[in-house]
Amino acid sequence: MATALQSLRMTARCCSCRSIPSRYTNKPIAQRRSFSITSRQYKIDPKFKELQETEPDEDEFMEEIDELFENAGARHANNLPSYGFDEGVKKKLKPTFLNMGDPEPFDEDDREDDHDDITTLAHMELEQVREIRHYNRLAAWEMPMLSKLAKPFVPPSAETPLRFRYTSYMGEQHPAEKKVVMEFCPADMPGLTEVQTDKLRKLVGPRLNPETDIVKMSCEMYPSQAQNKRYLGDMVDSLLAEAKTGDTFEDIPLDTRHHVFKVKPRFPVEWRLTKERKQELADYRQKMMETDLNREHIGQLVDGVETIRHRLANPIAKEPVPETVAAGGRIIGNKKVGVKRIV
Repeated sequence: MATALQSLRMTARCCSCRSIPSRYTNKPIAQRRSFSITSRQYKIDPKFKELQETEPDEDEFMEEIDELFENAGARHANNLPSYGFDEGVKKKLKPTFLNMGDPEPFDEDDREDDHDDITTLAHMELEQVREIRHYNRLAAWEMPMLSKLAKPFVPPSAETPLRFRYTSYMGEQHPAEKKVVMEFCPADMPGLTEVQTDKLRKLVGPRLNPETDIVKMSCEMYPSQAQNKRYLGDMVDSLLAEAKTGDTFEDIPLDTRHHVFKVKPRFPVEWRLTKERKQELADYRQKMMETDLNREHIGQLVDGVETIRHRLANPIAKEPVPETVAAGGRIIGNKKVGVKRIV
């Protein structure tokens, strides 16, 4: 151990850490010598003989080694190139389409991820719980306040024959939310005669239900409900104006081929239980009971339970089964002999 430390100590003391010019890097360090099989002989400097004879101290040796490395690192720290490993310097990210317009580009080093987040399914469950609690809070605090805005129901009068129906999804955006459906009865339209009302039924075509006499129209061409409602109102005005002017179409029958008339079975009127029918059934049942009592007294009424018991108590003896004989022949022993017929 002492010999190894002595050699390392001598090498460290004679080491000179300095930069080598680039013009001397391609030249050989050692002196060229001719080809020889003998090893080169090195001379030891006399000043190192004293160090070789003395036994080195390990603690002192380690302190000298640390001091040499610290001095060498301090001298060459400014000459070494920067490889981007400095902690205090952050590399600026190149602006791209994803971070365009941001005041500070997105940097992965700025994010603190402790790897303690929950899964995606757990996030979905939490979102559902938040939504349920949101509606519970609305039901508890907001809905009772709606009673202040309640208005009494006023049935539609003859001046408002049009009925509109809207679709709402409780604040959610939906393509069908803009649709508006309108219904009206041609007979309720004011200012029309009987002939004009029939003409209006013929003008609406397949939108008329012949059974209920209701015209149903809808519109969803425009992005808002107000625009679609306005369009339906203008369409009704055009139909009324056309029904009041021009030909009356009295010679054209009403076309109902678009509607399928379904036959609904009805309960017969004769089968309905009226008071007279109930009394008639009660008298008939009373009469049948009296007839059965008379037959039982005479002995003509058959008791089914008693008949079954009597049959089980006195079973009938089994009759022998007759032997079957094939037609057209006779049996002699175990063989069948054919019979010849003479015609």
